[in-house]
Amino acid sequence: MEAGARAQVGRRSLLLGAGAAATLAVTTAPRALAAGTTSPIPPLPGEVWRDATRTSRLGGKPFEVVDVVQGGDTARLYVPWTAALKGRKPGAVVWYYHSNGSTHTAMDSAYNYPGMLCVDQGAVCVCPNFGGSLWTAQRALDLQRVWSAWVSGVFSVGVAFARCNSGGGSLMTYTYAKGMVPMMRGAYLANGTYDNEELYARDPQRIGTPYGNDPALIAATNPARIGQAAWQGKRLKTVVSLVDVVVPPQSHGLALADRARPVAADVQVRYHDSGHSIPSWSHTDMMSTFSGWL
Repeated sequence: MEAGARAQVGRRSLLLGAGAAATLAVTTAPRALAAGTTSPIPPLPGEVWRDATRTSRLGGKPFEVVDVVQGGDTARLYVPWTAALKGRKPGAVVWYYHSNGSTHTAMDSAYNYPGMLCVDQGAVCVCPNFGGSLWTAQRALDLQRVWSAWVSGVFSVGVAFARCNSGGGSLMTYTYAKGMVPMMRGAYLANGTYDNEELYARDPQRIGTPYGNDPALIAATNPARIGQAAWQGKRLKTVVSLVDVVVPPQSHGLALADRARPVAADVQVRYHDSGHSIPSWSHTDMMSTFSGWL
């Protein structure tokens, strides 16, 4: 095998088989391993809860479901038994940004299936609460820094990806553009938000409350105000519906794609016709996209 080919295989092995996984269907429900099974994943710093060891639906890979508290905020993690803990060969981490009105427990609901697809490829999944539904208010940004430092201190991160649904897009795009998540390779938006001021104009109470209803603060950390140069070399895929009236793509997903495309390494747009409902195919599409970015 030529040296270049070996290097390519090494990079892609972080999420080996993601494209193949995209063709499979769910066949079994997640199940706990037999009582008494010893996990190779030790207690994590700040750990407050751990479920019984589970196995992924498709690949049958064992993983731990762990809640960790840092800075007064809780994150739920899926940690495969093969996880790249500090000191091991670097691996992949996937960050999940929950929708507005949700919490870190989205890892066990909206992100349960895509989380297990990531587990099958050996990737650690992290879904912080980020203080709840705080958009890009200062508290949410501070917690992003806390969680970025924690992940880097616990895991050996070779590459990171990000996924959001709906209102999680604002924090995800802001932190990606600002380089707040180490080793980030690309971000995937499903009906994701981007322009906080557009949201505020239509729903001032819900959007404005985390900022003390101060339009200047909303503007100061609005992802849509970040200069185009911030997207230099970055990778984005945005899934949008032209009949989405909750997050109109012309102001959000498509606006982001237009801003980033001239300078980004890759910008992809995929359409659906389900309004603001997240299409079920987005999960396997996410895996194929991440694999392509490797």
